[in-house]
Amino acid sequence: MKAIYRQMTLRTRITVSFVLLMVAVMGFVVAAEQLDYDELRAYVISRSLHDEMDRLQADLADGTPPALSGGSELFDARNVPDALRPYTPGYYSADPPDVWHLLVFDLGDQRYYLRQDAERYQYLEHVIDGYALVVMLLCILCAFWIGRLTAARVIAPITQLADAVQRGQTPFPFQEARDEIGVLARAFAQHSDEAEQYLQRERCFVGDASHELRTPLAIISGAAETIVHQLPEDSHLRASGERIVRTTQEMQRQLSCLLLLSRDPQRLAKENVPLRPLIEECMTRCQPWLAGKPVVLLLDAPQDPCIHTNAELARSVVWNLLRNACQYTDKGEIRIAVRDATLSIIDTGPGLPPSMDPQQFQRFAPSLRESGEGLGLSIVQRIVDHLGWRMAVESSENGCRFTLDMSGTQGQQQ
Repeated sequence: MKAIYRQMTLRTRITVSFVLLMVAVMGFVVAAEQLDYDELRAYVISRSLHDEMDRLQADLADGTPPALSGGSELFDARNVPDALRPYTPGYYSADPPDVWHLLVFDLGDQRYYLRQDAERYQYLEHVIDGYALVVMLLCILCAFWIGRLTAARVIAPITQLADAVQRGQTPFPFQEARDEIGVLARAFAQHSDEAEQYLQRERCFVGDASHELRTPLAIISGAAETIVHQLPEDSHLRASGERIVRTTQEMQRQLSCLLLLSRDPQRLAKENVPLRPLIEECMTRCQPWLAGKPVVLLLDAPQDPCIHTNAELARSVVWNLLRNACQYTDKGEIRIAVRDATLSIIDTGPGLPPSMDPQQFQRFAPSLRESGEGLGLSIVQRIVDHLGWRMAVESSENGCRFTLDMSGTQGQQQ
């Protein structure tokens, strides 16, 4: 039976369940219709009258006055009302409005008439009404039971499949099933395989690109440093050489950052990173973008704040935000403030372009200027998410304010 049930589709199972429900309901209805309520009432009343008759006959036979129950009257041939005299031995009942029940019997050579009013049998109406209520409740309970049973059996494989997907269990269960669950399981399996292949290709690309680019970048950086050292102090090529050195060093750092982004966040190497030296290093690296501009770079931070995080990724976030602020601010000031696990970078630049949403940075979004350096705000957002931080941005024509909440790394002031 279970094998046949498993071969059914979900649609067939639900249909069969409702058919069984209707069969059960119709069975109750048919059973109820087989009962004749009038015959049932007459049988109960007649049985009650016969029981009282047996008791009265015993009293009459002993010569003691018969004790009648409430609502009962006993007549003999001498005092019977004329309306009852024509009745022969047996059970009789009168129709409304004057309802009564009569049992005529003979004891010896004397005839007796036992009449009871209808009030003492009012409970039968309640019993019959209660029976109808019981039938309705049984139908509801049966429907509830069948519905719960059907839902449990239909939902159980979906729940198991969802748990397997959430746990990353492979292979997924129910892939051999022929019903809708099987179709869903095979679709999940196919999607999971495609996602795994995509991730594997991305890891391979990042690893290969990093490996293939590190050596050329190291060669370029070494050659550029050699050229810069050999150039005279007053050479007009010295600035270009220093820019080559700076750019290649920046590319090497960004390659390391990309490699770290390709790893599982839970497996990142983390340590207690002193925040102020990291910021001061980034401020020193930003000096070329402030040369010749009336911009003041200010740092407002305690001497010993530490955060527990990955140092390279944290440095990349601070560097990219600070570099953008220095690059796009032509006058005024750039302030870096640290309070507990919150870091803010405020500038007096032109603000973000209207085409860029401050709440969601997309890759390849147009910026105010095209410098070709750094990874941009989209990568900053990716790193922030990777580290479990939160970043808020406020932008206007009077400048930008980037606020980093680093409490997601369980950072603490030390």
